[in-house]
Amino acid sequence: MKNPVSTYRVQLSPEYTLEDMEEILDYLEAFGISTIYSAPLFQARKGSSHGYDITNPFRLNKEIGKLALFKRISDRLQQKKMTWLQDIVPNHMAFDGDNIWLQDIFELGPEASQYNYFDIDWEKNGKLMAPFLGNPLEEVLANHELKLEVSKRGFSFVYFDHRYPAAARSYYLILKGLGKWDEKFRDLSDKKERWEELKEFLVREYQKVPDIRNSINKRLIDINASEEKLKQILDQQFFLPAHWKETEKEINYRRFFTINDLICLKMEDEQVFESYHRFILQLCEENLIQGLRIDHIDGLFDPKAYLERLREKLGPDFYIIIEKILEWDEKLPVHWPVEGTSGYGFLATVNQVLTNKNSEDLFFKAYLKVDPEHPDYHDLVYKQKMFILNERMGGEYKNLWQLAIDLELLEEQEDTKLKEALGAFLAGFPVYRIYPEEFPLRKRQRKIIEAAYQNALTHSEALERELEQIKNVFLGDAGKDKESMLMFLQRCQQFTGPLAAKGVEDTSFYIYNELISHNEVGDSPDVFGVSVEGFHKRMQLRREDFPLSINATATHDTKRGEDSRMRINVLSEIGEEWFENVGQWKEIGEKLRKEKSIPDANEEYFIYQMLIGAWPFDGEPGEEFLERSTAYLQKVLREAKVNSSWAQPDEKYEEQVYEFLKKLLKSDDFRTSFGKFHHNVSAYGAIKSLSQSLLKITAPGIPDVYQGTELWDLSYVDPDNRRPVDYQLRKQYLEEINSLKPENITEQLQDLKQDFPSGKIKMFCLHKALQTRKDFKEAFEEGAYLPLEVKGENAEGVIAFARKLREKVVIIVVPAMVTAFFTEELQLKEGLSNDLRVVVPEDLKGDFKNAFTGKTISSEEIVLNTIFADLPVALLIKEV
Repeated sequence: MKNPVSTYRVQLSPEYTLEDMEEILDYLEAFGISTIYSAPLFQARKGSSHGYDITNPFRLNKEIGKLALFKRISDRLQQKKMTWLQDIVPNHMAFDGDNIWLQDIFELGPEASQYNYFDIDWEKNGKLMAPFLGNPLEEVLANHELKLEVSKRGFSFVYFDHRYPAAARSYYLILKGLGKWDEKFRDLSDKKERWEELKEFLVREYQKVPDIRNSINKRLIDINASEEKLKQILDQQFFLPAHWKETEKEINYRRFFTINDLICLKMEDEQVFESYHRFILQLCEENLIQGLRIDHIDGLFDPKAYLERLREKLGPDFYIIIEKILEWDEKLPVHWPVEGTSGYGFLATVNQVLTNKNSEDLFFKAYLKVDPEHPDYHDLVYKQKMFILNERMGGEYKNLWQLAIDLELLEEQEDTKLKEALGAFLAGFPVYRIYPEEFPLRKRQRKIIEAAYQNALTHSEALERELEQIKNVFLGDAGKDKESMLMFLQRCQQFTGPLAAKGVEDTSFYIYNELISHNEVGDSPDVFGVSVEGFHKRMQLRREDFPLSINATATHDTKRGEDSRMRINVLSEIGEEWFENVGQWKEIGEKLRKEKSIPDANEEYFIYQMLIGAWPFDGEPGEEFLERSTAYLQKVLREAKVNSSWAQPDEKYEEQVYEFLKKLLKSDDFRTSFGKFHHNVSAYGAIKSLSQSLLKITAPGIPDVYQGTELWDLSYVDPDNRRPVDYQLRKQYLEEINSLKPENITEQLQDLKQDFPSGKIKMFCLHKALQTRKDFKEAFEEGAYLPLEVKGENAEGVIAFARKLREKVVIIVVPAMVTAFFTEELQLKEGLSNDLRVVVPEDLKGDFKNAFTGKTISSEEIVLNTIFADLPVALLIKEV
């Protein structure tokens, strides 16, 4: 298997193309990267900045680059012994007029070969609901906002930026009375295979013959002027235009989360799988792609079956990882044929070990005073999932209930208690989903269903009998048809994932603000720190189960930059000082408010943490910072759905919050107080970031660097984390790092520490560690993970472990807690005890070289005073 040694995530888009990416190949090779890890690059919606809204899976996105260029890049990568890891999206495509499969469906309906490719309930109305209208259809027609137009693709219905092709069967009505067209389009029943030819002939005549063009244009003017005529033609379509809000109560297709314009595929159908993956597999067979990352595996009906089918196509040695969000105590099924996940679990583990767990009580009590409405995080999550289910996914909820009735698993009743119980049960799931394959379920699956039942029962005691009934269906113990019960459970699992994502990540994470560094994809505010011992146990399990999983610390989906999180984690070490400062800032803020309650106390507390994470290292935040922060706050307020929302934005409220932020940033009193505190936190945060970086590269798994994060990453959530990257600066810094003289390394590292705001010190650590990873590839991929004991005062604040394969040994030592060991200048504190040392077992002992300094050190002398004197982290290589 050609495994990556390290990956570099690139967000290809119309703003950053293959041509742009080709220019950094030499830089990435020199930096130490083995594999380009690319965002989706297949044809997506025009202007797509992320690529997950694919319209054509059979070609590269023309806005990103041509196949010939991709092949040229592949040749260069192979010359450099580098590889390509490609992100693909099997769960959904764009609900868009440019979607090549939807085009055929809209034109030919059941005659289209792709008619059943999408997860659509055609029995409902016989039409696909198209929720792209800003108002109810009647209003849209009355305002003449929906129009019938003609283009090179034939007739289409156009609504602002939305364009959907008209049904072939409606052409006769559109053209009725216009001479020879009556005969050609009167009866298409025996001409389906000639449809494209006939349509092209019409378009050609329209473009070439003025009389025909004038006649058709007049007819369209006449139709668009008449609501009745337009309705007549709409009745013949295979889609039903609808107000976007209708999907909150009614929907007849599966969508990605609650995004109406992403429509899901029936990937469990072998024909759909074969068709969708045809071009992807061709690129793999031609060795242009050496690895796949599967997006949103939880959306698929049967993820294991999908992965087995993919593995069969690609062979046992092809590198495959999946995007999967695991709860803190959840494990990826070990029998799945994959190398692991895209890294959210690793991110969470590192984030937690770099948080002071001893401060949990202090933070909880202090935050309870800030936001007494949400004393219980689990209760908040349950309520928000119920809100999403009833108010945003009501259509999906209704469909699941109807499916249970149709399968004769549950019975329609006069009261709604049984239906309410189904919703409560779905909201009660403690994980995204389970993966039932047969009855009886696995022990862990039964345990999760029991936990969901207990969670629902805690919040809905009056539904005990009904919840018990649904639990028996889910467990296959209801005395009903086994296949029906299994299918219903599997179907429900396609919705518990989106319910968790929207209720937790996109709602609760913006409400519960105890320590927002843990309001992160894969992480949870419910966990406040993990011990070094706990970290070691998780890494040992990772080494045992999925040693080739990705080690991510930032992704396109993370809620904030990886170094922002580390700054916020510093607060857990200086809690009392933090809350004292928050009190001072609130007093300053009181004088700046226009209204006392805007922002509310919880939002204000969020703002202070947000600023801790994003405030620039050097200088005052300028206009660009205010604009970025304002855009971010809009998302925060609307995702929280407390005082505003995307569905019902309160722009007046939002403007007052923005104004409060603006006044804060311009207040001399605030800037003076905040600036002094922030200077210290940013320095300590930088040290934690170095620990995070080194752990990422040396712990079990494949290290990933998200684009641009080789320097400090203080970004907000997307699209802020997709801003252009200054690669010229990074190339310059790498050249400077490579020109450092070994004989003067101590002085040069002191310079790097003094200049830490530039981020060059982070790049130095990453670069040297990546080089070591390359040199000791087998030791990191296959070697044992050996926790090392640390003795001395504050020893619990240090992480030390070894990676060992035969005679090759690497020892890693990083601080988990930083304020006890270092000053705000990144120097060791005076008086640090020489007793604070790493204990090296006999079988590992010998002479080691520090990869960062080049200095030799005996295993008898791994004293923190010594190894952290030049740099706050250490990477020691045994000299064999």
